[in-house]
Amino acid sequence: MSGRNQHFIPQSLLRGFGVKRGKKTYVVAYTYDRGIFAPPTDGIGAEGNFYSELDVEDETETLDDKITAYEQRIPAVLEQLRQPSDEADPALAAELVTHLTVRNDHFRKATSAAGAGLVEGMGNIFNSEDTARQFMGVAGDEPSSLFASQLPELWGKLRPLAGLIGITNEEQFNVWAFQMVKTNFPSLHAEMVGTLNQTFSNILENVPEVAADAQRRSLEKSLTPEKRVDRLVEYRWQTLAPEDSVVLPDCVAVGVDTGNGLLPLMLADLDHTETIFMPIASDRLLVGSLTSDPELPPNINEVFAGCSWDFFVARDRTTELEGFRSSLRTTTDRFMTVTVTSAIDESLGKRNPR
Repeated sequence: MSGRNQHFIPQSLLRGFGVKRGKKTYVVAYTYDRGIFAPPTDGIGAEGNFYSELDVEDETETLDDKITAYEQRIPAVLEQLRQPSDEADPALAAELVTHLTVRNDHFRKATSAAGAGLVEGMGNIFNSEDTARQFMGVAGDEPSSLFASQLPELWGKLRPLAGLIGITNEEQFNVWAFQMVKTNFPSLHAEMVGTLNQTFSNILENVPEVAADAQRRSLEKSLTPEKRVDRLVEYRWQTLAPEDSVVLPDCVAVGVDTGNGLLPLMLADLDHTETIFMPIASDRLLVGSLTSDPELPPNINEVFAGCSWDFFVARDRTTELEGFRSSLRTTTDRFMTVTVTSAIDESLGKRNPR
């Protein structure tokens, strides 16, 4: 049975980036808000009850039990993949990369940040009467397509009552409904904004747990989602021995997305991802590519740092890596900000009158 301290990055991977002292292996952790320290591998990449609560009755298998059982085969897979090779086993590489990226905390934190940004953006829309008008589709002289699409159902419900005020057909009703909402929108907005702000505040509080539950449900279905594995099997995998020591980002792997550049692999669009980089030891880099000769980024450790959220780990403490702490979250933050802003702008654009 597994314990409360549940690793979202397995120790078998972390040990490839540390130095053994006695029975334990120690890594250097470069963190976003906890400084730089050197924990043993059981002191980083883990969180209490990250996947599931302990099963007190011990009658069922928890999600963490399933992950712990699955992990038993990871050391052997890592040992094989850590051997330098121009042709690493694609099935092993695809399954390992898939499993380690879908289970980690980086994806949970990134989706939480995106969800929070979206909720805050929507709150800002409704706090402003002008943007609320645009969003609701009553900013122009004619109803937006969204507003108009709601009218048939409303007409069906209100047709008997509409007749009492002299509205005898749907066309008259549509004109009346639009003008009523547009004319009375200031008072409608004043009434709804307080309630909506409280609603958005409640949603914001629940965003992290919603993201966690979504990840847990996904992992319950599969620890190695078939579609992702099948896609990654198409890549040519090789294990390189880089000239300089590499770090392990908390996103585990990054991908070169042709539309968005280098991203944490879970944020990249696999249909447009040409190359994948996953460090599997401080002196080993697993590379999957759809091209014959993939190019390593000029400063791959800075790339890994920027794609990390809370931390990256390394074998050693160096001045250069200390400087890369300032890069933590930058890539993910930038990607999420653009994604959320585009989604909000698009929603407003669709609701703007033509």
